[in-house]
Amino acid sequence: MKKYQSLFWSLCVMLLAGLTFTACSEDDLVTDQYGNEIKLNSFGPCPVLRGGTLKFLGSNLDQITQVNLPGADPITVIDVKAAGRVSEIWIQVPKEKCEPGIVTLITAKGGEIKTITPVTYEENVVLEKVYVGSEGNLNGKVGDIVTFKGDYLNLMHEVVFADDVRVPEADFVAHDRYTISVAIPREAKTGRPMLSDTNPDGENLLYADESINIALPTATGVAPAKMKAGETVTVTGTTLQLIEKVLLSGAEIEGDGIKASADGNTLIFALPATATDGEVTLVTFSGIKIPAGSIETVVPTELVAAPAPVKNGAEVTVSGKDLDLVTAIAFPNAGGELKSVAAAKVVAVVPEAAQEGDITLSLANGKQVTVAYTLVKPVVTECTPNALVAGNKVIIKGSDLDLVASVTLPGDPAQTVTEFAAHNEKAIALTVPTACAGSGLVLNLKNGTSVEASGLTIQAATEPAISEAPQKMIIGENATLKGKNFYNVEAIYLGSVKVVKILSKTNDEITFQVPEMATGEVEITFVTPDGARIVSGKTVVDVPEIDFATFAKDEQQTGLVSWPFNFSWSDSSGKMRIFKTDLKAMNLQAGKSKIIVYKTAGITGQIQINNANWGGIYTIADWDGSVERIEWVVDDAFMDAVNNIADGWSDTALILQGDLAGVKKMTILP
Repeated sequence: MKKYQSLFWSLCVMLLAGLTFTACSEDDLVTDQYGNEIKLNSFGPCPVLRGGTLKFLGSNLDQITQVNLPGADPITVIDVKAAGRVSEIWIQVPKEKCEPGIVTLITAKGGEIKTITPVTYEENVVLEKVYVGSEGNLNGKVGDIVTFKGDYLNLMHEVVFADDVRVPEADFVAHDRYTISVAIPREAKTGRPMLSDTNPDGENLLYADESINIALPTATGVAPAKMKAGETVTVTGTTLQLIEKVLLSGAEIEGDGIKASADGNTLIFALPATATDGEVTLVTFSGIKIPAGSIETVVPTELVAAPAPVKNGAEVTVSGKDLDLVTAIAFPNAGGELKSVAAAKVVAVVPEAAQEGDITLSLANGKQVTVAYTLVKPVVTECTPNALVAGNKVIIKGSDLDLVASVTLPGDPAQTVTEFAAHNEKAIALTVPTACAGSGLVLNLKNGTSVEASGLTIQAATEPAISEAPQKMIIGENATLKGKNFYNVEAIYLGSVKVVKILSKTNDEITFQVPEMATGEVEITFVTPDGARIVSGKTVVDVPEIDFATFAKDEQQTGLVSWPFNFSWSDSSGKMRIFKTDLKAMNLQAGKSKIIVYKTAGITGQIQINNANWGGIYTIADWDGSVERIEWVVDDAFMDAVNNIADGWSDTALILQGDLAGVKKMTILP
């Protein structure tokens, strides 16, 4: 029997200094309050109901394994509400045999914590029985009436179901000294209910002796088993009005999205576009999940792509069923954009980069379907002339030639032509490179594929021709040209400057030293023994980079710098001094000449360029460490420092300092 005498109760606060500790070893209790100390700060309510709940607050109380109340058997069923430095545990006070007195808490290692203040008990509130509907029945469903019988129940003002589902006094069906009756709320779960006096200074909770079993909704089926996004799904079962939400693979429906019939035997909702194949799970207002069955979602079928073949850049139409589910389209080697979407067809433009294969249609739920399609390919019908000597012009005629990006002609190696004299859907006009010889041709399409064609025969030219040349040549360095008929080369010109030092020559390779000349883009011209001049290619001629290590000295002028070099603001060995005589000999030009820094990737910092009087000119910097090469084009201030500014005692033109480590090399490109 449970008894309770007054509404008021309070937590019994215990001072830490007054606690008594005993332990089996030093490890059982730790006194460091910031470590693993087991500490009891307070307990209550006090007085507590017999059969009610007693709470303990403190630190690391999750390590308590037993609570001893005077006169009662040891209590080992402990409800840990919070663990760690801020912890809370609950126990249920026995209805009988417990007496007022000091409470002892036993730790996992056998240590004891004793309260200073004694626990006391309320005596008058009595909870004799609980039932659903009629006496003796503990089974019910949402809406059924639960009745609590006892004495002084008028002092209790709230019914608490499992998992803290509360029914306030205002919602009681009946309430007097001997009876409390409430309807089971839709959030309630199976478990032992409690009564609460709702005291704000310390709530007294009085457990019922037995659990009440609350029936859950049932689900007997889902229809249809295969469905399309937007269609109505029907779940059959019982008390389905207690369902709060529906979980699907890829979607969740709740609130106004689900509707239960008045009798609770059916539940309907519209299938979301993102839902895919899988289980249908019902979730009650009490949080219980109930499996209802599985569904399979519809995908487009009976797909056909037209026209077949279709041309890159033209519209393609995919016909079939349920195509209004499609949200995206993709082609082999290319994405795509939907132009229109309907149940019976979708339309899109075939991208220029699309290749032949399968079109992929994607749905909002992640499913995909494919349909095969073919592409229009260019056709060569005639080459005019159909036989010619390399170096001459040819017109390739046919259909859909606007799909062609380049033409590869036979040779050793094969030569690819990307610049056409004329180009449209019906014809391509081009000049056959002089390095070509053989029969046939290959059309390289804009989508990355190729089409082989016949009808062209190329006779090898006797004129010298380049098949491979350096994109850049450096004055004074060696350059090699590859090609054919080089035995017919009498002389080589880069622009208007003749190459005077040919190092080696075979019929297909020439190596020479690049002469002194003006820099920039120039034509490579061959002169044959009969005096014919043949322009066979282009290149860029540049001057060589001049290494700082050949002219720059350390700041104290004790010797030339070496690599790697670590620039510094304060250490003289991390500074460079550069002289006017050296720089003037390089014929530098503002806006053209460059300073190039080669550094280690990942290292950040700066190099400050100063004139002879330490006036700042420019700062070369890499603040994110992302580069290994930094270029700076010299300006008028730089040239003024070289030509005009002097320190009055030396030939110094520039002083470099900074905080950039790991410089591998610095050069000047005149």
